[in-house]
Amino acid sequence: MNVLIVYGTTEGQTRKIAERVAKDVSDRGHSVEVHDAGESDAHVDLNAFQAVVVAGSVHQEQHQKAIKNFATAHSEQLNARPSAFISVSFSAALDDTRPEAQRYVDQFVELTGWQPRMTLLLGGAVRFTEYDYFQEQVVKFIVMKRGLAADDGGDREFTDWDALDGFVDAFLKGAAG
Repeated sequence: MNVLIVYGTTEGQTRKIAERVAKDVSDRGHSVEVHDAGESDAHVDLNAFQAVVVAGSVHQEQHQKAIKNFATAHSEQLNARPSAFISVSFSAALDDTRPEAQRYVDQFVELTGWQPRMTLLLGGAVRFTEYDYFQEQVVKFIVMKRGLAADDGGDREFTDWDALDGFVDAFLKGAAG
């Protein structure tokens, strides 16, 4: 199977996730291409692919504009083949805020017209070393309020890699069947 992975990232964690999906797909004997939706040369012919995985992160309660534009522009083609959506957010990492993370996905689906066959809510990361002062203070407040700050106050990853691997396995089995 030829699988396309399209991602949108703000701080790099969703790119890391997309690369992990690509490795998992390739390790299972499938061809794979990875495209950053934010790149100007991101135009791709979906007809060349039997399955598509789209990954986007949430910031300020919205997925990236590039991912929304991609899904909207290609909704018919995405709906016509096995497709999956991975929504990456801090909200997805916490049990008490997972309904909020699901709401972001529901809004995305309603806005774009794309009905992915599978979705995964996946925790992202906090990258204090890459934030400006204001961003750092806001994120530190949220993270510390929940008791999730790293011991050294540095960057912290919340991605459940095992859940991602299981999701890829289930998606590929469903797409091949």
